[in-house]
Parts: sequence; structure tokens; C-alpha cells
Amino acid sequence: MPVSRERPHDDGARRNTGRDHLILDDAIGQRLTAMTTDFRKLWDDPDTPRRERKRLLAYIIEDATLIKIPSEGITKIHVRFKGGKTETLTKMNPRSSSQKVKTPPQIVELVDKLLDDHIYSEIADILNKQGLRPGGSARRVQSDALFADLRVAYLVHHYNLRSRYDRLRECGILTKIEAAARLGIHESTLLRWAECGLVTRHAYNAQKDRSRVSLHTAAPANRFLSARRRHRSQAGSSFAV
Repeated sequence: MPVSRERPHDDGARRNTGRDHLILDDAIGQRLTAMTTDFRKLWDDPDTPRRERKRLLAYIIEDATLIKIPSEGITKIHVRFKGGKTETLTKMNPRSSSQKVKTPPQIVELVDKLLDDHIYSEIADILNKQGLRPGGSARRVQSDALFADLRVAYLVHHYNLRSRYDRLRECGILTKIEAAARLGIHESTLLRWAECGLVTRHAYNAQKDRSRVSLHTAAPANRFLSARRRHRSQAGSSFAV
């Protein structure tokens, strides 16, 4: 039977082909590794235009599906890469312009708490000292905005917070007229008593263009019988002007 003499040549060709494949695979692997490094450099480079970033994504991403969930304020992104791998990302939804200038709820809660003991101007000073800023400071032209008494008053009315006046009334604090009538004295006398420390005054509001208006706390009526003759013995009582 005839014997083929080409077999040794075929075996050598196969070995060379396998060696070529190995060299080629190593070259591709090194190139792919370099591409991943280059990709990151290009993506992080601030000088890379957005259109170029889109082109980079087109090389590695097959498709992407966005599912917006408004109730949770998030968007889920299902990504399928060119090689078949899939991945799901979760991102917070971008805030609208009105949401960006909205006062944070933590500040509103703090204002509600401070209303128990402070008037608007005092609350504004406290917020500013703590480094807190109104929602409008998110606008570029108002980046240095600070809290003022009118801003605090707006928050109280906008978020339906109980006013300091109502809080004092709930604690049994009397108005100037009511306190004077309870004590049987004139309102001007009540003011003098406040200056002498015989009674305590509680301010509930203050404006730059007018004097402070206050509420007054008075002891029970039976403690102020003949108040005009006994007012010196009433030191330590409270009322406000």
C-alpha cells in the first residue's frame, strides 16, 4: 500500500498554527487589557466631550432599559452588554427645579420645635448660626441667602405650623389687655411691672418696623386682690410686654 509522505508536514503545520493562535490570543488579551485601561482614562478625562462618551458606551453596551419608579424616587436601569452579561443599576431620580429650592424637612421640624421658646427673628439667628440655609440658596444668584424673620414666618404659614401665639395661649398665657384686667391695673402699669421684674413677659412676634407685641402671664385672680396696694408682695409673678 502506498504511504503518504505529507503527514509529517501536516503535523508541523498544525503545530505552527497552534503556536500562532497562542501568540494571537496573547496579543488580543493584552490589547483588551489596554483597552479597559484606556477606556477608564478617556471616561474620567474631564476634557472628553459627552458625544465621545456616548460612542464609548456604544462599543460595550448592547441595550439598556430604564424603569422609573416615582413612588420611590428611583430609576432602575437594566443593562445588557455586548458579551451577553447583564447588570441592574439603581439611581435616584433627579429633582425638579421646585424640589431643589424646597426647604429641607429637617429645617421645618427644627423651626417647629424652636417656636415653643423663640420668635421669628430669634429662630432666624439660630438657623444662621448653625450654618443652615433656606431652600432658595440652591439658586446660583441666591447662594449666599440667609434666614430672616420673614422667611421663618413664610415657613410657619406654608407648612401650617402652630404659631407661637397659639402655643402661648394653649399654655394659659394672657394678652396685655387680659392680664391688666385680671390684675385690676392699667396697661401702662402692667408695662412698668414688667420692667421691674414683677411679672414675666413672653414675646410672640417681632417686626423691624414696629415694636414687639407680647403676651402676659398672670397668677390666679385671687392672688391679686387689692393688687394696687399689694403689688410689692407679688414679685416673682409673671406677665409680658
